[in-house]
Amino acid sequence: MILSLFFTTGCWDSSEVNDIAIELAWGIDKAPNKKVKISAQVIIPSKMSGGQGGGTGGLSKGKPYFVVSSDGMNTLDAIQRMQTKLSRQVFRGHRRVIVIGESMARQGIKDIFDTYTRDPNLKLRTDIFIVKGASANDFLKTSYPLENIPSLGVLGEYNQMGTLMEIGLLNFLLSATSEGTCPAIPSVAIGMNPASQDEEKQKNQYNEEGFRITGPALFNKNLKLVGFLNTEEGRSMRWVAGNLNKLTVSSTIPQVEGNVSIDIYKIGNNIQPIIQGDKLKILVTLTGQGAIRENNTNLDLTQMKNIILLQNALDKHVEENVLRTITKVQEKYGTDVFGFSDVIRRKNLTLWKSIRNDWEAEFREAEISVNAELTVRQIGVTGPSLHLNPNEIKK
Repeated sequence: MILSLFFTTGCWDSSEVNDIAIELAWGIDKAPNKKVKISAQVIIPSKMSGGQGGGTGGLSKGKPYFVVSSDGMNTLDAIQRMQTKLSRQVFRGHRRVIVIGESMARQGIKDIFDTYTRDPNLKLRTDIFIVKGASANDFLKTSYPLENIPSLGVLGEYNQMGTLMEIGLLNFLLSATSEGTCPAIPSVAIGMNPASQDEEKQKNQYNEEGFRITGPALFNKNLKLVGFLNTEEGRSMRWVAGNLNKLTVSSTIPQVEGNVSIDIYKIGNNIQPIIQGDKLKILVTLTGQGAIRENNTNLDLTQMKNIILLQNALDKHVEENVLRTITKVQEKYGTDVFGFSDVIRRKNLTLWKSIRNDWEAEFREAEISVNAELTVRQIGVTGPSLHLNPNEIKK
């Protein structure tokens, strides 16, 4: 037994908690002279409370984080320069968020991601966001009222969008290496409320608090940012791509001059590519089942004919919105962020081989149609709205 102790090994490369600086968010910006600026949001353990947004017991005064940055010819060069400003070694194993400034994204991010795939300490499930209209460094310095660590707030906001899966580093790299599909990364803007033109002029006169999800940022195959979609267009894009698990659709009902809202909890999609002559046609079918959550019409929803009337109006509303989004991306950006190329390759490999070398042009010219099939499964606890008089209700 004593002899066996000589062959027992211990942890030879461990790092003590007191010797590391834990970083939760990472920022990438463009710097002068073709350099890259790296920023890190590092937590201060002595100022952290027991909960994320909870009580302040044991919480020291001041922010429980700080932001440190440096620039260099590449990421590791910038990190090495950053390290000279810190008394502890930066630990990136708990990183949750990577944010990229809009200027950096428009310049192109193809050459900055090598170290993020090469380092085994980095998680490929880390979420990525584009900071619309500002730098990543500005974003990391922005406080958020509901979280001690601001970077965690953007993750919570994005989860409220009803996405089926993380749009993390792994998914970004998969899209970037796909033959036809282009990446789409969620974007975030500083400030919780969109600013009007007058407020925009006064923007530098006060410090904004919080941030908001503003819709996806679209990239081309060279990994350069080409433009943005708004939040509603982003939901349409994710529905077509199969990345939604919940959605609220609100629509007016022209026949009765009112509006309704439905919570859709069973969402599906089907994409069918076909060739007619020399023309590529793509039929997109969107399905969903849900419950009516608001009825501002005089329709009695216990009557099946009124349910059918609502379903037809909701179908038309979805079809128009989704087709408008697809057409905008086709004509303005020409980037297949919907995954049509992947579907064609899976369902008709021969067709894909014939168009793969000119897919961008084929995507721009493709004739795409959208068909929505929504089903109302629940109408709530009442049929007609309770505030209506009996003679106002349409049976």
